This record gives sequence, C-alpha cells and structure tokens, in this order.
Amino acid sequence: CDDDEPVVQEVRINLVPTYNGQILEFNTDYTTQEGYTIEFTKINVIMTNFSHNGNELFASGVYKYEDDSRVLWEGPGDYSEFPSMTSNIGVPASENHEDPSARPSSDPLNILNTDDMHWGWNPGYIFLMIEGKADTSATQNGQDLMNFLYHIGKDDFLVPVSLQNLTWTQINSSLHETDIYVDMYKVFDGDTADIDMKLERSSHTMPGQETLSNKVITNFANALSTE
Repeated sequence: CDDDEPVVQEVRINLVPTYNGQILEFNTDYTTQEGYTIEFTKINVIMTNFSHNGNELFASGVYKYEDDSRVLWEGPGDYSEFPSMTSNIGVPASENHEDPSARPSSDPLNILNTDDMHWGWNPGYIFLMIEGKADTSATQNGQDLMNFLYHIGKDDFLVPVSLQNLTWTQINSSLHETDIYVDMYKVFDGDTADIDMKLERSSHTMPGQETLSNKVITNFANALSTE
C-alpha cells in the first residue's frame, strides 16, 4: 500500500424525516393538525441535480425509508464546495421518459434501484411516494383505520428546492455527511395549503387530482430544512 496515495474524499447526504420536532419512525402513531391519528408505512423520494453554483454533486439520488431510513446518496465529492444546495424533487422531462432498464446498474434511476417508483415509459418516474394509515373518526378509537396514499409524478410536478447553510460533519478521514430534514407534519399542515386526509386521502397524479398532487409535493419541498 502506498501511504502517499491521496485519500478519495466522499460525502453522504442524509434525508431525515421528522414529525413536529421528533425523529419519525414507521408504524408509530402521530397526530395531525385536525386531531387524526396517523402512522407512516412508506416515504420514498427522488432528488436530482444536487448542485451549488452550477457545480453538480450528484445527478440523482433515490431515498426509500424502508431500505435505509437516512441515506439519500453517498459518493465522491468535496463537502467544502457545497455550503448550500439547489436540487429538484423529481426527474427532469429530458430523462423522465427514457427506458429505466437501459441505465447502468449503478445508476440510482435504474429500474432495479427505483423499483416501484416507476409507472412505465410514458408517465415516467414517481417522484414522491407517501403511504400510511389514519384514524379520521370522531372517536379516535383506532377501529376505523383508512389507508392514505400519495404517488406524485409526471413532468408538470417537478419541484425545485434550495437550502442554505448545510452543516457538514466529519465521519472519518475521507467522509463528511450532512442531514436534510423533512417535517412530515408540515406536509399536511402546509405553509399555504393544508391537506385534510379525511377528504384528500389519495392521489396517483391522475386527471382531476392535479390540485392535491401539487399540494403534496409542494408542501414536501417546503418542509425540507437543514435543522
């Protein structure tokens, strides 16, 4: 081993779901602003073109809570070049309709890596998937559970995001990581538009669901923060 060989610097981008100030866990009860009891069973998201001042760190990252509750992307890079970031939630139209099986197996957007986050060639990728169960009854006795499901995709729902003041932590001599938080409470209690899952409990981004689809993915983007 050549001790003079330079160490390849790597970075890790974590996505950390929270709920109203608490680290979120699956199959755990939480309370919405309406007083509904809910639990989450799926949180998946695709982020693309993670950059700072035109310098791209990665082209695409796929986050699936059930596979890894933290890591969005890990690979070579210099953390000091990314004090802030811009990115997209979703896949740009120029790539959204390509054959996902034709991508290299190492590409996060390969069909083996996205798996259920793809509708087929024509509609393209599912940018954001949120699923769970909720008790929206007046009694809140846990006997009237319903499923909620939001699968948001299609070109019109690509959403840009930007975050300032990324905080980088040194893990070892070659790896630094930063945490990006998403407050799932704010996905339903949005800055400008609330989602009442008793009345708005499902979207597959079909015609007629545009308003709800837009609220879900916009609220998700607005719920991202660095702390």
